[in-house]
Amino acid sequence: MTCPLGCSRLPPCRAGTMMADKALRARLARATPAPFPRPSPTPGRGAPAHHRGVPFGGPRTCPLRMRSPAGRTAASGEGGAETATTQAAPRTAPGASVAGDEPADDVLVTEQVAEILQDDSKPLTERVGGAWDSLPYKLRLLLALSSCFVICNMDKVNISVAIIPMAKDLGWSPSVKGLVQSSFFWGYMVSQLPGGFLANKFGGRTVLPGGVFLWSAATAAVPLAAQSLPTLCLSRAAVGLGEAVAPSSAADLVARCIPANERARAMSFIFGGLHVGSITGLLVAPGLIESFGWESVFIVFGGLGLLWTAWWEAEMKRMLLAGEGPEAAPLSLPKSDSDTGALPWRGFLRSRPLQALAFTHFCNNWMHYTMLAWLPTYFTETLHLELSQAAQVSLLPPLAAIAVSTIAGPSADGLIERGWPTSRVRKTAQALAFLGPLGCLVAVPAFQDQPWVAIALIAGALGLNSFALAGLYCNHQDLSPRYASVLLGMTNTAAAVPGIFGVTLTGLLLDQTDSDWGLSLFYPSAMWFAFGAAVFVALGSSDKQDFDGNNAPFAWEARLPPWIKRRFAGADVPSADANGNGNGNGNGKAG
Repeated sequence: MTCPLGCSRLPPCRAGTMMADKALRARLARATPAPFPRPSPTPGRGAPAHHRGVPFGGPRTCPLRMRSPAGRTAASGEGGAETATTQAAPRTAPGASVAGDEPADDVLVTEQVAEILQDDSKPLTERVGGAWDSLPYKLRLLLALSSCFVICNMDKVNISVAIIPMAKDLGWSPSVKGLVQSSFFWGYMVSQLPGGFLANKFGGRTVLPGGVFLWSAATAAVPLAAQSLPTLCLSRAAVGLGEAVAPSSAADLVARCIPANERARAMSFIFGGLHVGSITGLLVAPGLIESFGWESVFIVFGGLGLLWTAWWEAEMKRMLLAGEGPEAAPLSLPKSDSDTGALPWRGFLRSRPLQALAFTHFCNNWMHYTMLAWLPTYFTETLHLELSQAAQVSLLPPLAAIAVSTIAGPSADGLIERGWPTSRVRKTAQALAFLGPLGCLVAVPAFQDQPWVAIALIAGALGLNSFALAGLYCNHQDLSPRYASVLLGMTNTAAAVPGIFGVTLTGLLLDQTDSDWGLSLFYPSAMWFAFGAAVFVALGSSDKQDFDGNNAPFAWEARLPPWIKRRFAGADVPSADANGNGNGNGNGKAG
């Protein structure tokens, strides 16, 4: 029996077996291009997606068999030559332009979608589904990830609005409010490294829906958990546990599926969903609270996440059956000759650019998390706005952030394409993300008697900080596309610390300084921005890091007790000779 997809491999691959179903074979037959020679050996858009890039009539090695158990690029099983040929075959996304084929640009895609939507002979749901299916799979993937981040921030900001009526009903002081809001980051910080490890091992496609399900269920459970302070804090910590895997999963999917010269735009688009989520949450939450009580916010927002989880699973299965999506992609992540599946933790710890990136991420998130938690309270208590007005005014910073993020990503990619060194582009973007907001934050306390000037300065600070989407948030893929999810998990662990200590410290300072918002909220963020800009410009880099080759044991490890050495013996990554035989020694130089 041969693979229905035309693979030369026996037995047929798993996706090929599924395609043997009658309905799917008919669908494949409709998609098969006409049997006449083309000027290019690469099939056009009509070919099955995961067989593109293979010459007509030649032997086909199905890229679906290339995934190793660890979720990274691997040989199909026999012979390095066959593997090299398969990995070298270019992959063309559905609807993409290829040599010798008619171009498929954004105009053609837009016209096709418009034509489908305007077909009045079909029901609206069928038209919308057809328009969605006509989009290139990478665009569908980015839209799905961005919508996930919309829900992510909706479930993060809901507490910042609901905390105001909750504090009145339950009699909370500012320090207790800070404790409740910081409890989210208890779970968020501790699951960053596990989330990055899981995304690297099993792929973001598998890890992401599990995280969404966890945080959505925990969000919906808040009304019950609010009966006592400890259970409420544990519920919010569970929300943080689930949301922590989202950035690493997205970084893993982008590193696997998106070319290097498009990643800044992709990351800007995906993480732009956070700003849309903030806007949506701040718009919807006050109306729900006024109409149905603060409990309704958590039930509705949590339900949205559960629906997204079911939709994601269905969409990923459809993509796989069509030979598209993350599971069907011939993964382009580089594989080290010395790879044994163990993560090169010593290489991570030795990397100076990674150390600088972790500190930069910490500084960047201090303002983000403290502002996210305390801005609605600042607007109601200091600027004397009603709850609905405070929520509406809180929309301005995310709107400014969206406007800047639409400029930051394309501008950075354009500079790289024009020949700018990637490190210079990343440092320039991050310097703008730090120094521009620094000036705005220092000026805010001077204009507390002029509310709209203060609001404009806050919006400007958060808006300019979106240049970080083309700076630090792209730097993980620059340092190592292979380990991007793990690196983001590591730096996000450091970046979650402000969520715990910064949010709590702000509440304590407000109690101790009689609500001096300058000393409690704005000046600390400006101080960390100054430190972060200096460190990233001086020590940051976008040069690829050889983490595997710099993973030799540290000199002090020889002095460890024997039981610790036995416990971590599996962490050593032996070097390999040309035949793949390990010599038992670490790679690189001992540190």
